[in-house]
Amino acid sequence: MTRRSTSRDATKRYQGLSRRAFTIVLWTLCGVSTLFLVSRFLVRMRKKGKLRRSDYFLIPALPCLFAGATLLHASLITLYSHASEEVITGPDLHAGASDRITSAIELLWITIYCVKASFLAQFKFHKPLFASVSKALTRFYWMTVGICGSSFLFTLAVPILLCHSPERCKYFSSSSTVTWETALSAMDIVTDVLVIAIPLSLIRMANFTLLRAAINAVFKSLSIFTIAIAITRMSRQSKPRSQSADYIQVTFWLIVEANVALIAASVSSYRIVVLDYLTSRSARGVQLADPTQVDDRHVPSTRGKDCQSHQVAKIANALTLHGPYPARASTVHA
Repeated sequence: MTRRSTSRDATKRYQGLSRRAFTIVLWTLCGVSTLFLVSRFLVRMRKKGKLRRSDYFLIPALPCLFAGATLLHASLITLYSHASEEVITGPDLHAGASDRITSAIELLWITIYCVKASFLAQFKFHKPLFASVSKALTRFYWMTVGICGSSFLFTLAVPILLCHSPERCKYFSSSSTVTWETALSAMDIVTDVLVIAIPLSLIRMANFTLLRAAINAVFKSLSIFTIAIAITRMSRQSKPRSQSADYIQVTFWLIVEANVALIAASVSSYRIVVLDYLTSRSARGVQLADPTQVDDRHVPSTRGKDCQSHQVAKIANALTLHGPYPARASTVHA
């Protein structure tokens, strides 16, 4: 009786993260990320009247997230049972669990890479306007696309390699998988850094005022939160006194990252709301001072690099929800 009670408690709590807390965090984050994604689409429809190409990459991300969360939730009892040294697992305990956990991990990675694709889809470096700004930046963009695509394919292959059958599933064995999980997290971090570097380079070349450059940079760098989560996952994925990865920690931080990635992609659309507010406030101030004057304080400087700055400004306008602004508009959005 004591043995059975101890085993039951062991399956519910592991290293301070209870199964109940895992479940609550999982579904709460899924609900929050859904609300944020809906708000992104509402902002798009209100400002532009239609969804943009980058939005369509986020549409499949949501069902992948919920499918992965459902499969992960169904696998929790097996994960906690295996993680506990008090419990002796048997073949029937793993029946179907290997397929569920593998599919859950695959779907969560698909969600994360859909968000990366959404950020990359904002830029049209295959067209003359973008491609003519900087040959180096154009090459960097296509290099980033290639690295992200290769990382995505490798990331999808690894879970199948580690758990291709219930009898040879390394998720539920003492086999060392830390190296594989570290490689996946490292590629996740590197691709996020590369994706962030593209809009920051455009913002730097556009010669914005300090305030607007800071606002654009903040909204375009929200992937820093997913990088922090990936680093946390790397630091907590190893079991004490063991070579195998701790898949309670791995899957927990993976579901957290997938949700935070969707939230970050959704919040980035609020940038236009903030910039529009600053634009209207600046315009009202100019009209009150002298209605005949045009406010040129926020027009990007074209001294020294006239052609390049003008092209970057046009690209910056193209990335807004409104489309191009008049030639002497008081703001340019990156």
